[in-house]
Amino acid sequence: MKKGVPDLLTASFIWGTIGIVTEIGYDYGANSFASVLIRSVVASVFSLSAVGRKSLVPSRENLIMGAISTAFYEVYVFTIEVIGAPLSAVFLYTAPLFVVVLSKVVTQDAITFSKVVASVMVFLGVYLIYLSDVTTLDLALGVASGLTYALLIVFSRFMQMKGMSDMEIISSQSVWGLPMTMVISFLLSPDVSVSSTYWIYLGVVATVIAYIFFYRGMRRTDSIIASIVTSMEPVFTVVLSWLILKETLTLLQLAGFAVIILSSFVATRRN
Repeated sequence: MKKGVPDLLTASFIWGTIGIVTEIGYDYGANSFASVLIRSVVASVFSLSAVGRKSLVPSRENLIMGAISTAFYEVYVFTIEVIGAPLSAVFLYTAPLFVVVLSKVVTQDAITFSKVVASVMVFLGVYLIYLSDVTTLDLALGVASGLTYALLIVFSRFMQMKGMSDMEIISSQSVWGLPMTMVISFLLSPDVSVSSTYWIYLGVVATVIAYIFFYRGMRRTDSIIASIVTSMEPVFTVVLSWLILKETLTLLQLAGFAVIILSSFVATRRN
């Protein structure tokens, strides 16, 4: 197994708990845009305490990362609101396909045949898990989700190559995304009276800690492999839903699991 893959799998497992925690939060009256705001506030406070005032320097990289992270979180949340979490997950993992293209331009990560094949397998596997009809609106929102997620991955890789530490990148996306997140949240969902316990988990564990593992894993591999391996997230989500929320598993979902797991082996195998 390549160095960095265990870190990426750990990140994808933590992200796989987001759907479970979010669903529980919604049962207590939480709303999606407010959840993004509180998650950003918690992550900003935590990362500021770790990085200090250095993260407040308004560099070009910080501002771009803040804009990208805000765009990703808000677009993805809106997509979930419109087309639901299952189909949103399908489109989110078009990201490896975008990463293959963007990484060639931005970070010059090596593109190999196995990485391209694995990227296509990811999309196929996730689609099998969440098999559904697709409308034009679904497609537009889904592509926007996958593209903004890919931009987050590729630009964070670029920041790594510029010499920024992983914690500095996490702080950048949290602190500099917060002002934009606040504006969007108060315009679209001024009610932020949510069950804070759940969003503290999302801010500290699912954002700061998960991204520590993700960026460390990506530093040891590359942006393409990172996007492919972390596509295990929906696999973990469905399995945890089965174990905790008592949801059922289908044969198509199991087939999707197999394709996604195989894609990780294809992408990370040694040439």
